[in-house]
Amino acid sequence: MQERELLPVTKVEKVGMEKLDVVWGIVKEDSEWLSEEKELNHWSDWYTKEKVEEKFEDWDVYLAYRNSEVVGTISVSEKKVGYYLQESIEMFKEPEARALYVSMLAVKPEFQGQGVASDLLKLAEEVARGKEIEYVRFDCREEYMELVNFYLKRGYEKRGSFPETDGENYLMMEKKLG
Repeated sequence: MQERELLPVTKVEKVGMEKLDVVWGIVKEDSEWLSEEKELNHWSDWYTKEKVEEKFEDWDVYLAYRNSEVVGTISVSEKKVGYYLQESIEMFKEPEARALYVSMLAVKPEFQGQGVASDLLKLAEEVARGKEIEYVRFDCREEYMELVNFYLKRGYEKRGSFPETDGENYLMMEKKLG
């Protein structure tokens, strides 16, 4: 495996609806990449432009830049993801504890493997600490082992899984902040 130079994100900004097209562009590009490269269609099946627009209503949406170029996006909220059933929530260590939920973490394909997603996860953790929230939570596709291992290396733990309508499983991931 060839080593890549990890270049830092130089700026992250919380954005509003005026950046919808930029955020949608990243998510759409990632959806296509996931479908073509990993044969995973869950994002292309779920994330329409309208779904991305809904994130701006009650989630904080951020864009990450490397110099002046947009390289990624992430959304965070104390609101649970709408498709989590109670039995999914019960998988977390302390299900009723305040948590910051991560959604729509996407990095432009040409910047993947360069530390952008790590920087965006660190941002989520900083936001959680700033609100005195102990947990950061999200889900990911169980069969996408490269991504699962990425999260595990950053201190996130598997808390269980639930099946989706396409027959694949989603892992519930969680990290307790120290």
